[in-house]
Amino acid sequence: MTATLPRRDRRAFLPAFPHVRGTLPRPLATSLVVAAAVLLAAAVGWFSVVQGPIPAAAIVAGLVAAVVVLSDPRAGIWAVVGVMTLLPFAVIPVRVGLTLTLFEAAALGTLGVWALRVMLRRDERIVSNTPAALIVLLLAFTLFAFLLGVHNAYSSQTFHDYGKFVLAVLLVFVVWNTTRTLDDARRLTTVLLLGTGAAAALGLVLYAGGPGLTLRVLSRLIPYGYPSTRIVRYVEDDPAKPMRLISTSVDPNSFGGLLAVVFVLACAAAIARQRLLPRWLTGPVILLTGMAMLLTQSRGAWVGAAAGLAVLTLLRYRWLIVPGGVLAAAVLGLGLGSSFIHRLYLGLTLQDQATKLRLAEYRNAIAIIREHPFFGVGFGEAPSITLQTGVSSIYLTIAERTGLLGLAVFLFAIGAVALAGFRFWRHQRDTAAGDLALGLLAALATALTVGVFDHYFFNITFPHMVALFWMICGLILALAYPSRLRRWAGA
Repeated sequence: MTATLPRRDRRAFLPAFPHVRGTLPRPLATSLVVAAAVLLAAAVGWFSVVQGPIPAAAIVAGLVAAVVVLSDPRAGIWAVVGVMTLLPFAVIPVRVGLTLTLFEAAALGTLGVWALRVMLRRDERIVSNTPAALIVLLLAFTLFAFLLGVHNAYSSQTFHDYGKFVLAVLLVFVVWNTTRTLDDARRLTTVLLLGTGAAAALGLVLYAGGPGLTLRVLSRLIPYGYPSTRIVRYVEDDPAKPMRLISTSVDPNSFGGLLAVVFVLACAAAIARQRLLPRWLTGPVILLTGMAMLLTQSRGAWVGAAAGLAVLTLLRYRWLIVPGGVLAAAVLGLGLGSSFIHRLYLGLTLQDQATKLRLAEYRNAIAIIREHPFFGVGFGEAPSITLQTGVSSIYLTIAERTGLLGLAVFLFAIGAVALAGFRFWRHQRDTAAGDLALGLLAALATALTVGVFDHYFFNITFPHMVALFWMICGLILALAYPSRLRRWAGA
């Protein structure tokens, strides 16, 4: 059976609130629309004269994006993906009480539209089961830990960052409940590949142009919330060592994690037996994200991508073992990419400065966990002047922030998601939906492996990476636990 949209969903987007249609006479509604358009045009024209054409164009683009987001939560999720891949740290240059980031605005709009649809439409239902309960429980633990540690040097930015973190996690429910057909899942996956591929292409162009081009381009983003220092990044922050590719993601390690997840997802789509995405899309994305991932110099991303590919190979494509082994032997024998191999070797043998710093962070985190084993220290500073929070591992980060109980809930929640996805794949392994589920499971394995070496999938200052992690989980859950009765077989 081929998965198709229900009859009333055949249009790309549905009105978010159908119950309010027809409440105004048509002439009055038309007049209001015309008046609003004239006022908007006048405001944009005035803003263009005062601030210049580029900010005015940005305002127009933002308004168009806002209309799209408000039209359907699925479109809102696409907007969130676009922001988190291309402009994850950009802020809206208009302060209304506080400075909103583009990510925050898109996430708030999407969650708000989805919540109103649930309240206003009788046929909208929220899926509830064990994974959902565990995710809610995880959020409850983070909130309890946040309140418990409120005396640990919190600032207004800490509250703001935690709010963005909660928004990012809640997107799992929007993705889960609005992905109702295989076409929905395919479209969201396509947007994720396109956005990340574009970010990788931009990063490669900046990298090819050297530090000068990178500095000139990225410094233009400073008025929009981007940092004014450490714009160009180097290995171990030493300009004498290789430059690291960052695109517009500021941090090369977090960008490497994004590239690793999408690289594995694109590889899974390219070799799928039941092709869901065209190879004209997956091929370039694999090439762009693979090259960019290497140039980020993020060894955690490299190992994570290898783990994701291993999941694909061992579960479904064992025929890749021989050619993969031959290719690896050829790379080593011919000395190709020797600088990358040497950097990986230094990390695995604990010889370089960055790895030694990570080991110190691990020891510091374990000391914090020993002193605060149950509920952690919250999301501020450590209560002891001899210890510092912040560690390059999502598992140790969760344990020091929310305690071992919070870490246990996180592991149970992710285990429930992975188990549901695996069971679905076992039953649908010969369908396009099954192949997509396997790719998502491999992407999740990539993120979890990267999490051993980095913290940004559970870091309140990287909400776009938190959103990426939970969007992958949301797509897995949408396949395994559909929000409405439907059948994926044969899709």
